[in-house]
This record gives sequence, structure tokens and C-alpha cells, in this order.
Amino acid sequence: MIKIQLDEDTKQDIMDMHWKDMSHKQTGLYKSLQNSSCKTVLKSRSCYEVLYNYFYNLSGNVIEQNVKKLVLANKSQMEEYIVKLGKFNKTESDELQKYAFRYDKFAGRQSAYNILKKMKVNVCPYCNRQYTFTLENNSMRPQFDHFYPKSLYPYLAVSIFNLIPSCSICNQAKSSLDTYKEPILYPYEDEFGETAKFAVDTEDIKSFLGIGENFQLSINYSESHSATQEKIKKQNNVLHLEKMYNMHKDYVCDITLNQYINSDDRVNEILLKFPDLFDSKEDVLSVLHMNDIRKDNWGKRPLSKLTHDILKKTK
Repeated sequence: MIKIQLDEDTKQDIMDMHWKDMSHKQTGLYKSLQNSSCKTVLKSRSCYEVLYNYFYNLSGNVIEQNVKKLVLANKSQMEEYIVKLGKFNKTESDELQKYAFRYDKFAGRQSAYNILKKMKVNVCPYCNRQYTFTLENNSMRPQFDHFYPKSLYPYLAVSIFNLIPSCSICNQAKSSLDTYKEPILYPYEDEFGETAKFAVDTEDIKSFLGIGENFQLSINYSESHSATQEKIKKQNNVLHLEKMYNMHKDYVCDITLNQYINSDDRVNEILLKFPDLFDSKEDVLSVLHMNDIRKDNWGKRPLSKLTHDILKKTK
């Protein structure tokens, strides 16, 4: 729903932090592959032959550059790995994660928290409903969803851009959906934007004024961007977005009533009266509605995309 905003410097810092972890920690991928037990497992079973040939040279030494490429792969590169390395069943996947792709160890390390702090993903990008703060001293952090499920593609279990900071509700709802076969929006690159918008469906005048809940919230799709539209529809169905958002009718009533009270004339009056505080009407509206409706800031507060769409629709 909401794109994770990472500038190039931040992205490079995250890649450097992750590679340092994966290459230096004993349970990081590079050192795990050097372990004799891991090497034996990969070499002894024919189903792992493609993995063994990717990670080891003819002398049986780990190819460091190949490890680095995998753990830092972007979306298109991860899909190339899926084509090349294939899919594994549960027994195989569990074994691979036990010996090589040890996400459980990474998830508990300080570096996982440091990377999340660097990302500053404060609201779940899948639903834009829940805060996903990372607190100091490893006391709390969002869950990592594996965009391409580690149960099917275990070799992507510790690839940093396969890990999506998310709320527990979305992570559980998405579960092991095979997003390679049934794609949804990829938060590091995609977003609802203008392709899908929240709308209030009602003919009840009280609901229009924000003093009644005789309405339904729906997600409306633009006529263009058909490929993106299909991903959004899949995401809506899998994560039950419309159903979840209809639990926020009281919030929508507050937005609508606030909008009715604070007309365009009132907003312009505030803008003119406090030129040192506000640069635009959007700034004023963000304060009046206690949310940030500016597109670049949708990831800072829950329900910001909803707030933006309702305000623009009722303007």
C-alpha cells in the first residue's frame, strides 16, 4: 500500500550493515556455508545440487561474491534466483534454514534492530494501519515478512530486500503466499498511489456530514495500470484490507465532520493568518486532521492514505 522510502545513501548503508553481518557472524550465511556440516548436507543430496554448485567452486571453497549477490539482491535479481534455484518442499526448506540460511539467528541479532532503525519504517507498508516502531535496547521491533516466502524459497530467507518490516496482522495474513506466482505490491518499489483510492459509499446525508455510520468503505481502482491493479486486488483479498478498514468507520466520521466544519474558506483563513507555520493548504489540513496527508509522508502515521483519499474526495 505504502512505499518504503529509502534514498540511495540509506540503501547503501543498509546493504553494508547487512553484508557485514552475513559475512562476519558465525551464523551468518557466509560462515555457515564454510561449516563442514552445512557443506556436507548441501553436497550429499541431489535436490541441493543447484545450490551447492552456486555457492562452492570446484575446489569446494565458498564463492564469497555469490553469497554477497544473494543476500543483497533486489526484486528482479531475487526472481532470477527463483528461476535458477527453484522451489523446495517443507522438509528441505527446514533443513536448509537449519544449516545455511539461518534467519532465526539473524532476527535476534543487534544488526537486525540496527537495520530497522536505519529504515525508519514507522507504519506497516502493507496496510498503513499499525505502527511498526523499533525501540532501543532490542525491546521491540516490527516483524519481518518474507516477501517471497522462506518456506518455498529458503535461499532468500536472509536476503535483506526480501525482508519487509510489517505488523503482525499482515505478516500472519500473508503467511506463505507464493508472491512469485501470485504477485502483490512489493513495498520497496510499489504503492497504491493514485491507482487505488479509498471511497465512502453511501447516500445517507448524515454519513456525508460525519454524524452517521451508514456507509461502506471501498477501494476503487483506476482504469489504467492493469498490472498494478491486479496486484492491489490480490493484496486486498489476502490481507482483507477493505474489511479491516471498515472497522475504522468512527475515524472516517471524524474526518468527514472535521472537513465539513473546516471549509476551504476556513483553511485559507488559517493559512493566511499563520504564514510562518504553514506553507500550504496540505500543511493546514494535516494539522486539522491530526495526520499527514502529504504523499511523501504517508509512511509516518497510520491511516494517512485513507485520510488523504477521503479529504480529496470530499473537497
